[in-house]
Amino acid sequence: MDDPSRVLEYKCPCCNAGLVFGKNTQKLTCEYCGNTFDIDTVRAFQESENQKPSEEFHWEDVQRQEWTEEAQRAMRAFQCPSCGGEILTEETTAATFCPYCDNPTIMPSRLSGGFRPDAVIPFQKDKEDAKAAFLRLCKGKPLLPKEFTKEQRLERITGLYVPFWLYDCGADFDGSYKATRIHHWSDSKYNYTKTDHFLLRRGAEAEFAGIPMDGSSKMDDTFMESIEPYDYRQMKNFDMAYLSGYLADKYDVPSENGEDRIRQRVNTAIRDELQSTLLGYATVIPTTQRLRVNHSRAKYALLPVWILNTRYRGKLYTFAMNGQTGKLTGTFPICPKRTAAWFCGICAGVTLLAMLVQWLAF
Repeated sequence: MDDPSRVLEYKCPCCNAGLVFGKNTQKLTCEYCGNTFDIDTVRAFQESENQKPSEEFHWEDVQRQEWTEEAQRAMRAFQCPSCGGEILTEETTAATFCPYCDNPTIMPSRLSGGFRPDAVIPFQKDKEDAKAAFLRLCKGKPLLPKEFTKEQRLERITGLYVPFWLYDCGADFDGSYKATRIHHWSDSKYNYTKTDHFLLRRGAEAEFAGIPMDGSSKMDDTFMESIEPYDYRQMKNFDMAYLSGYLADKYDVPSENGEDRIRQRVNTAIRDELQSTLLGYATVIPTTQRLRVNHSRAKYALLPVWILNTRYRGKLYTFAMNGQTGKLTGTFPICPKRTAAWFCGICAGVTLLAMLVQWLAF
């Protein structure tokens, strides 16, 4: 006998959103990703999912707990100046939108004192530019799910001012290398090989200005580095007016925490530059390398980024675009059906080509 308290909900097999019955299509439709499904198909999918073990939620099992002091410090309520609605934000949020009237709001207290940025680079690319760049990135990818470029998904692209530390530092480098040059020649009787050995020494001094390191623990450092560089010539003295209409966070990672990563970047830059002086050798093996980095004060700036976080089949995919230059990076899902069709198409083409070659041979 069916449980009278049981609730039935049909979920989209692609994105797990709720399905509605379309009167025109006479099928179940996902209003989020735009896919349509036959009722029998969805029912079969639901039955297969229901066979998986799951933990049911019961209100009587819930033990009510008060907010911890740490959680209370991490959240803060503000009042919208337009409609009076309550805006609940995280501790790092400095600019957002009212959830009731969509009015852009800025929290000046989050950007005061030591949290006031030294500078800001304003957005040079708008949301339509971000959408167009995303679609160009998707173009020419036959295995990409079709629903991944639906307008509903593109509307979730968000403009965000990300807190960055910009490090100025000096560095000097000393290194030694074992290198070889190999010569081959021959006469009427023998082949000869001569190997010359060298001990190479290299030294360099350099000054670096504005090495960026994002100051938000919520942002992936790899993504932020992959959309570099920013043109600092367009940097402005900080003014809160630049934040209106965008989201913004204050830093929650102190500048000291980025020094190891900055050292790695400086080391890579110097070694790559010195590599151009080590050409013409058959082998080059480093023996000793020493790097000294002298840090000066890191400047605090807000840099523009367009972000799209979207889920497909339970996995999160992130795209980030430089809001000044338009440089875009991200990872894509692969559609299993399209992959299978593409593989079958290749196999069919190879088989046809083999038959044609065999026919021409005879």
